Amino acid sequence: MYAALAVVIGTLLTGRAVRGATPPWQLMGAMPVFELVGIGMAVWAWRHPELDRRSRRAWGIIAISYVLLTVSGILRGIFPSGVHFPTPSDTLRLVFAPVLLAGLLTLPLRTRGRRTRHKVWLDTVLVMISGGMLLWFVEVDAKAGSIARDTLAASLAYPVLDLVMIFGATVLLLRGAAGSVRRPAILITVAMVMLVVGDAYLGYRQSHFGDVPPDRWQYACWITGHFLLSMAAFTQVREAGGHRLRIEAPAARAAAKLPYIAMGLGYALLLVAVHDYPLRTVGLVLGAVAMTAVVVARQVIALRENHELATTDTLTGLVNRRLLYDRLRMAVARSRGRGTVAAVLIDMNGFKQVNDTMGHEAGDQLLVAFGRVLRASVFGTDVVGRLGGDEFAIVLHDIATADNAIAVVNRIMAAMQEPVRIGDTAVQPQASFGIALALPGEDDADALLHRADLAMYQAKQNRTTGYAVHVPESV
Repeated sequence: MYAALAVVIGTLLTGRAVRGATPPWQLMGAMPVFELVGIGMAVWAWRHPELDRRSRRAWGIIAISYVLLTVSGILRGIFPSGVHFPTPSDTLRLVFAPVLLAGLLTLPLRTRGRRTRHKVWLDTVLVMISGGMLLWFVEVDAKAGSIARDTLAASLAYPVLDLVMIFGATVLLLRGAAGSVRRPAILITVAMVMLVVGDAYLGYRQSHFGDVPPDRWQYACWITGHFLLSMAAFTQVREAGGHRLRIEAPAARAAAKLPYIAMGLGYALLLVAVHDYPLRTVGLVLGAVAMTAVVVARQVIALRENHELATTDTLTGLVNRRLLYDRLRMAVARSRGRGTVAAVLIDMNGFKQVNDTMGHEAGDQLLVAFGRVLRASVFGTDVVGRLGGDEFAIVLHDIATADNAIAVVNRIMAAMQEPVRIGDTAVQPQASFGIALALPGEDDADALLHRADLAMYQAKQNRTTGYAVHVPESV
């Protein structure tokens, strides 16, 4: 399918320019194939027994939007452009956007808190405003008053509906789809972007040059968008066998930057629009842009500081209980049941005696030094955290056997042989280690951490080795 798309787009862009309202022969053959595949796969996902009920309902709505888009293309050949706007084809094409949006918002999205949801909606509004500014700048021209009313209405109606698709794409990027539908959602998002680019390009040409037909560049955007819509449904069906609604991933960092990119785009358009204005006006606009940039930079620094406070143990600098649990949960999920993750639970021995005899400040120094030992003894991909008090935990990645996890613990115990200097007193850290490996097919981080806790208490009772490995009864 991807090879077919490459051939069609390559032939389209390297061939002669498209002239007239009749689509070229490449689209006459390829577009219906992509559309029919998309409808068939969307219906299959809607009826797929291994998908959860919410995902099936979402794909049922998306299948309806695919049908609207396909019938719109068929009617476009019966009611060509130039007829009074809106034609039946225009009507179905404009209805397609909100129906697709309804399907996207029905997909399982990642669970967020109330304040985080409010932030997502505000960021989405910011991106929408920026997108509206871009479409207005591109498609509205000073000569728009001389363009025929129907042509102008069409060139403005499509961008308004394109904003609906921008809204859906932004929500998916900022909030994030659940792991079960993430790849299909990404493909639909890119498809909507391609359709928006194609519509905006045609709207620009029509608002500037009158009733002109689509050219090969818009056809290339359209066919790519239709193709990605079909591949999104195909991907959902293909991944239905491994469907796990509960597994989620953290939001991508690129998506978190989207509101700032949107703000930068809006100010860039403003600078371009006023470049012919008097110098005093340009200077004031530049000053406003500079002040906004400083405020945004300060906001970014404050957000990073708040994030560190919320996810870092303030005493040792290690990750705190909340972030460590999230990293463990994601490590188990990403291993996809292969059992390549291990949890190590650590409890210091004799810490209360240090606190009682040398004071709490000495105890804090011992905790900080022990945290440095742990962090220096593991690989960069592993996660070391403090659960509270004198309890620590480590998440080990790519652990195939218990011997590999034991090797890490032995490395830590060897480093603990070096005494820690607290004032004039040398104190040697002591601890008990509990090791538990994720079982093949296991995706429960709580169960893995509980088994590591059992092993740690076993190590405390039998201090011959300093560590214990939890072996399930079924093994």
